[in-house]
Amino acid sequence: MKTTRMMQAVFVAAVCALAIGATRARQGMTAAVPIDGDDIGGIVSGPKGPEAGVWVIAETTELPTRFVRIVVTDDRGRYVLPDLPKANYTVWVRGYGLIDSPKTTAQPGKALNLTAVPAPDPRAAAEIYPAGYWLSLLKVPEKSEFPGGAGISQGVKNQADWIRLIKSGGCTSCHQLGTTGTRKLPKDFDHYPSSVLAWERRLQSGQAGTNMIQTLGQIGHDRALALFADWTDRIAAGEVPQAPPRPQGAERNVVITEWDWADPKAYLHDEVSTDRRNPSLNSFGKIYGSLELSADYLPVLDPQEHSIGQVKLTVRDPNTPQTSQLMIQPSAYWGTDPVWKSKNNVHNPMYDEKGRVWITSAVRPPDNPAFCKSGSEHPSAKLTPLERSGRQLAMYDPKSGKLAHQYVLQHASPDVRRGCE
Repeated sequence: MKTTRMMQAVFVAAVCALAIGATRARQGMTAAVPIDGDDIGGIVSGPKGPEAGVWVIAETTELPTRFVRIVVTDDRGRYVLPDLPKANYTVWVRGYGLIDSPKTTAQPGKALNLTAVPAPDPRAAAEIYPAGYWLSLLKVPEKSEFPGGAGISQGVKNQADWIRLIKSGGCTSCHQLGTTGTRKLPKDFDHYPSSVLAWERRLQSGQAGTNMIQTLGQIGHDRALALFADWTDRIAAGEVPQAPPRPQGAERNVVITEWDWADPKAYLHDEVSTDRRNPSLNSFGKIYGSLELSADYLPVLDPQEHSIGQVKLTVRDPNTPQTSQLMIQPSAYWGTDPVWKSKNNVHNPMYDEKGRVWITSAVRPPDNPAFCKSGSEHPSAKLTPLERSGRQLAMYDPKSGKLAHQYVLQHASPDVRRGCE
């Protein structure tokens, strides 16, 4: 009897402990998250309780440019979107294993608990996976096929070199392969009898078509097309990559802010916010971008005012050539409209110690002056003669608002300097 009563007592105690634990868990799930007057915060829950490691996204179009702020939930599903500019926000949840939750309107200073929506199937869940995960489904030729395997360029010496050309050495240096726009073929190409032909047509598209076809030849025209076609065919048939892990540890301690800048027909090549030698330079100041072949201005973002602007670019010589308008085939998106029209072709902007923005920019036609070429007595020309130069140099001074074309003539005589001005 004593043993029975003891077992009953232990059982009752255990039930009470579970009940208390469950109550505390529920209290933890519903306890208010402390926020300030410019924050939105709360708890994200799903069918099984708090959702850890998912993104909470707030977006508004009520500021001078579209503004987005993103945070990650902690182990208890809690989040805080901090220091939001005054506006009405659309807020929703996104995460691996989920589909986007219904969007809710909220204002800073208000608590907002959100409900995550589990994905109904792996395909729906995979729609938000990083592009690199989708690219991982691309089949790579075996190591034994190099060099010179079937359909592979003789110039590709090994498998690592083939992968490099697909990635940073070629395709992905301009396009993030694996995005929705690249892992699916445009509907305009549905009439092609095979995905191989559709891919060949895709890579001929628009003003970049010539470069894409040239890169295809470097990789190996026939084999690359076959592998790209196989990649998108398998995805269209329902194949998905493995699920990524949700953010963990320090990955959850991030606040991501995004702004719209530039315009839909321009692409951003680079940006600069400070002098890398002195990262405190230009704290909270304006950010300058470069649009390479697409447009002749520097996009400017003011992250304090959430506003955008432009620095108009000029050339010294009106005969400076424009981005080629030639197309092998029309773009699937822009048709025959040549949307890239730059003469400056600006690359990597950099701040100097005075807060000036230096840009590699074409300011004249590519033929170099005689003192740069073979036969010149200029010390630099003797060492490395240069017949042509695709880009030169320009500098923008935010204090004066002036743009200047620069001349790099460290060893030139005063007469040469005057002749170039």
